Amino acid sequence: MIGTILNSWALFSGFGLIMLAHSLQGTLLNINAVLYDFSDFEIGYTFTGYFIGFLFSSIQCPKLIKNVGHIRVFAAFASLGSIAILLHWVIVHPVAWLGFRMITGFSFAAIYIVCESWLNDRADNNSRGQLIGFYMIVLYFSNAGGVMLINLKTTTEAHLYILTSLLISIALIPILLTKKPAPEFTTPKFLSLKELYKKSPMAFVGSFAIGMIYSALFGLLAVFGAKIGLSVFQISILVFVNVLVGAIFQYPVGKISDKYDRRTILFVLNLIAIASLIFAFLFGSLSFYTLILFIGIHSAVSLPYYAVVISHMNDFLEKEEIVSASSTLTLVNALGMVTGPLLASGFMAYFGAYGYFIYMIVIYSIVAPYNFARIRVGRTSDIYDDNTPSMIVPRTASPIGMQLATDQIINKIEEEEEKSNDL
Repeated sequence: MIGTILNSWALFSGFGLIMLAHSLQGTLLNINAVLYDFSDFEIGYTFTGYFIGFLFSSIQCPKLIKNVGHIRVFAAFASLGSIAILLHWVIVHPVAWLGFRMITGFSFAAIYIVCESWLNDRADNNSRGQLIGFYMIVLYFSNAGGVMLINLKTTTEAHLYILTSLLISIALIPILLTKKPAPEFTTPKFLSLKELYKKSPMAFVGSFAIGMIYSALFGLLAVFGAKIGLSVFQISILVFVNVLVGAIFQYPVGKISDKYDRRTILFVLNLIAIASLIFAFLFGSLSFYTLILFIGIHSAVSLPYYAVVISHMNDFLEKEEIVSASSTLTLVNALGMVTGPLLASGFMAYFGAYGYFIYMIVIYSIVAPYNFARIRVGRTSDIYDDNTPSMIVPRTASPIGMQLATDQIINKIEEEEEKSNDL
């Protein structure tokens, strides 16, 4: 395993620095949007810009990489992302920030696609699982570490903007200096939305809904913290716990979902999420530690939710359909993310800061009855394999990243088929 990882050191180190910068700038801009007296509506549409850019990049960047190559695309969009964060400090206006966030979303999605496709090329049947596992470790720990960097300086000064820009720029160095050749690039194939819904209605609805949750959970949690008067250090701890607890519970929830009907697991996760958010709404104001407790419980069930959704979808697919269906599901998830910040900020404007929790409770409460109905309907597809292995998928995964994860699942399926044939 060590040799495999060392062989990809440039990729992992560059990606880790990018994720540090990504996490730092997200928290920084969330806090400053409140300090700069942006209205709830302005905060909503400003941070929606990131997900709009991310969505369009997921569709367009694979073609760009195919035409000009991985290294040029990485260098170009890392430079663009480095410039965009500095512009937030130069021009403090919600409309300008909307444009800058769109540029950032487009740039970071391009970087993810480059890293994930490069990683997919490096992986073989013997190393793919190890690479995915280490990729997840780098992603979540860099995310958590980036949040804590917010405590280094006052958020409204230029220092943290410059630090974010520096981290992105430094990330270029190992990638540009690597001796390893850039891989050949294959544009991902997509299943139609209609066909995807027909294959797995619960996966389609669940992916869209959890996208709405994730964009609010990760896009506006620091905004919520700032609005209720938490210190910068307390906000960083809140976001840190949200990221780390969710990462820790990815694997155990995935293993449990391998043993039971995944729709039932999704329903249980839904109910726990609703309960934790209701308690956060009712008792979160009692103390900071109470708030952290319920945020942590919610994170433990919400972050693994998307991976269970994808695994559920795979249960109803032929082996050769998994990659294209997963790519489409990623775009459905991104569409949900586009709507999240604007709707969540609307709830916060109407109900106050704790409308943040009401928004997520409403989303889960809409999905739960549909989820229960799908359990009652039963299996409507001739194709069903409840032994399809679970997947651990980062919330930032692009269609290429989904291909990396699904290739691992396909390999596991093929191994099981070979064992069955031997018997």
